[in-house]
Amino acid sequence: MSNGYSIRPAVKSDAAEIALLVNIAVHGGVARAWAHDKQAAETYDPLEVGRMEMLRDDTEFSWRNASIAEADGEVVGMLLGYRKADERQTVPDDTFAPMRPILELEEETNGRWFISMLGVHKAWRGKGVGSVLLDHAEFQARETRAKGQALIVEDANDGARRLYESRGFLVTTSRPMVPFPGTPQHGSDWLLMVKE
Repeated sequence: MSNGYSIRPAVKSDAAEIALLVNIAVHGGVARAWAHDKQAAETYDPLEVGRMEMLRDDTEFSWRNASIAEADGEVVGMLLGYRKADERQTVPDDTFAPMRPILELEEETNGRWFISMLGVHKAWRGKGVGSVLLDHAEFQARETRAKGQALIVEDANDGARRLYESRGFLVTTSRPMVPFPGTPQHGSDWLLMVKE
């Protein structure tokens, strides 16, 4: 426990909370993508599609790679991350256009512990939850013998960038954003930040 927060591995029943925090981490953009998913026609809310995605066992982007921050039994934040393979992979040609620049940047993180998502509920922002989750990411990087850490952030997300820079992350490259359908764009570029 640190700063009154405890970090625990996610369990399968956290899938809905993880989907919500993933959506928060990207300012609501992913829910708009989930709304266009073929599974959305059978749901009442796009977050249900996100929950189904978080329940998958055949992808790194799932509950199995999430850690939950709690305070007094309340979920206050979430970190979703994993060690990337040492070999670089190719982004498939049929990748959803808004995801392509993000996945291209992620593929430059081979051998590093990749922070895919870090989300904190509104009432808990600015109270050290993000820092505690970043401490946990650093621990995970050491445990997996990763050659550093990496993450992707919007160029316009000044608060997050300041936090990451204060933790030793530096911008190494970028890709122009492709807007999610029906989503206001918050910046112009995705930034890859790396900490060796």
